[in-house]
Amino acid sequence: MSPTRNPFQRLLDGLIQASGYFSGLAILAATLIICEQVVVRYVFNAATIWQVEIAVYLLIAATFLGAPYGLKQNAHINIDILIIHFSDRFQRRLHIVTSFLALLFCIFLAWRGCVMWWEAYSGDWKSSTILGVPLIYPYAILPLGMALTSVQYGVIIQGLLKSERPAEGTD
Repeated sequence: MSPTRNPFQRLLDGLIQASGYFSGLAILAATLIICEQVVVRYVFNAATIWQVEIAVYLLIAATFLGAPYGLKQNAHINIDILIIHFSDRFQRRLHIVTSFLALLFCIFLAWRGCVMWWEAYSGDWKSSTILGVPLIYPYAILPLGMALTSVQYGVIIQGLLKSERPAEGTD
């Protein structure tokens, strides 16, 4: 890591890196759980109870906590068949606009996720399965992931805006 970055940027990088690792581990755990379910059900002919629910929660976590990491690594899908024919300056400006729209969408999802989480918390909601998982845990994933993704979009927009400014002394 570069020592010139501010503490906020280092903290954000660490959180996003951790969310990426957690996302990968969640996919691995969900895969192992589903494999275990298949073996228990079809080899031992035994009932399975908890596997699907936990695997779904893990895959939701992988999706929403992996989003900021994917964004930081520029690993999200881009369809650029048209824009590659435009100038670099136009492409950069379009990237600013689309990143800003995505930022607004992520902020909205984070806000609605917080509302949903609060309803689950204040209503003491539990899943309707035999496990009865308190829904505050899986419901916390959406606002957390979208808040981190929003902040990462802010960092991207800031970088794009800096690259739009002319260098000092080049008027």
